Amino acid sequence: MLIGVAQGAIEHQSRELQLAVADDVAGAIAAQLDAAQDGLETVGRLLTSDDLPEAQAIAAALRTVEGEATLDHVAIYAADGALIDVVRERGAPQLETPARMDASLLDRATERGAALGEAMPGEVAPRVPVAVPLRPSPAAAPTGFAVSFVSLEGLQRRVERLAEHRFGQTERAVMVVDASAFVLAHADGPVAPRQRLEGHPLLTTLQGARFDSEFAHQRVYDADEERLGTLVSVPSRRWGVIVQVPTRVAFASIRKMRWVVGATAVAVVLLALLVGLWTARTLTAPIASLVELARKLGRRELGATVRIWTNDELRVLGDAMSQASTDLASSEARIRHEEAIRGDLGRYLPREIVERVVDREQDMALGGARREITVLFADVVSFTPLTESHKPEDVVTILNELFTILTEIVFRHGGTVDKFVGDAVMAIWNAPSDQSDHAERALAAAEDMMRWLETGNATWQERFGVKVQLAIGVHTGEAVVGNIGSETRMTYTAIGDVVNVAARLEAIARPQQILVSAATKAAAGEQFEYIDAGERELSGRRGTVHLYEVHA
Repeated sequence: MLIGVAQGAIEHQSRELQLAVADDVAGAIAAQLDAAQDGLETVGRLLTSDDLPEAQAIAAALRTVEGEATLDHVAIYAADGALIDVVRERGAPQLETPARMDASLLDRATERGAALGEAMPGEVAPRVPVAVPLRPSPAAAPTGFAVSFVSLEGLQRRVERLAEHRFGQTERAVMVVDASAFVLAHADGPVAPRQRLEGHPLLTTLQGARFDSEFAHQRVYDADEERLGTLVSVPSRRWGVIVQVPTRVAFASIRKMRWVVGATAVAVVLLALLVGLWTARTLTAPIASLVELARKLGRRELGATVRIWTNDELRVLGDAMSQASTDLASSEARIRHEEAIRGDLGRYLPREIVERVVDREQDMALGGARREITVLFADVVSFTPLTESHKPEDVVTILNELFTILTEIVFRHGGTVDKFVGDAVMAIWNAPSDQSDHAERALAAAEDMMRWLETGNATWQERFGVKVQLAIGVHTGEAVVGNIGSETRMTYTAIGDVVNVAARLEAIARPQQILVSAATKAAAGEQFEYIDAGERELSGRRGTVHLYEVHA
């Protein structure tokens, strides 16, 4: 009875753990493909907009592709499926884009508003075609299609990381398949082209359209050994996530429990023969406690433990069951905690810092380290007249849209947004990770900000009747970078003269001017177009600073 109750509880918790991992992967699938679809829809709206000249629309579409991590190109097809052109970000691989759009994909995109095609081999991981129709208005017929062959490389890395973290070296622990049983990602490294999962027990009864329904899980038997497996469908994509672990791993504690119970039973018989009723009464209380713990596990009261004071096998059994309960509780809590941390920190920090914090690689102690960084300040020129002549709600809308794009530009060039100060943004490079080309990245980001402002102003001029101008200052030098504040509230920031100089450069810069120091010019190199601005005195500093203007 005890073994049966405990085995049922542990099997249930093992299934719950597999479901949590599968749901995590399903969420990652939805997030990546939804982001790609959103990016394609943005490109479609830009290209079909009557408000933007063709050149500006194409430039804005290219910046959208460069700013969306899931997209490295967008193919534009005519309404009949003929290829028109390809918008490709700089440095993206040269894919062989089909001259004609797949007919079934075209029909589904026309009918549903967006469609997902069959996976195809990629240079690192499979690629999946995502298509959205181009419509001048919501009710109009499609005038064309925006298609991107989205790489599943990011999904492959996440599957590998989850499998290693949750199941160690277990082979084939996590896999993603489509409705035709083609493997899209798995835990054992890069996917071979058109690799198919033939005859898998979890797929024999859940093929094709069954991926449109809710998940199903069951115990399965592979050809090599018995496995506990879980299948979770992703109905919106008609994909499935498989999580499977050998029962010898999933139920290792059960085998140990059986051995301990067997030894305990022998001990009980021998002791009963020797000491009779007194021994029976001594064993009754520990066994009752173990049964109660097993029932608690069956009710999913994870973290419950039992303390057996006898110095025999029952104590070993109790410790083993308590440890199993604690491990299962910690595993579920860890998954929820890590997902919550990623969601919260993603609002404030770039992905690199978020992953370092979640993986405990980022030092959270107060203090910092001295290192060379490049600091950028970008400020809205004549912000006070803007606030005086427009409603506060309109000003907030303009600032939020401006800061959203500026933040994406900083992240795309590997920078960290340090803070927003009123109508200004401060960003740093070469922290927390080393970047040998940090000055070059900062100047490239400054140029992108000025170029994007042309598109943004066209929209704001139409909606609010305003034109936003930026003044940008960039300086390179040493600072102390780290956690500044108190033990209860801190911020990751940079402190030093380099910050003050960058702020002073932004303050004296003219509208639409990028003003940089000689130190930044020397670090960035000669690939940018500089105009010598001469020596200038900066407020609050002794001596002069040699300045240059970067022509964007």
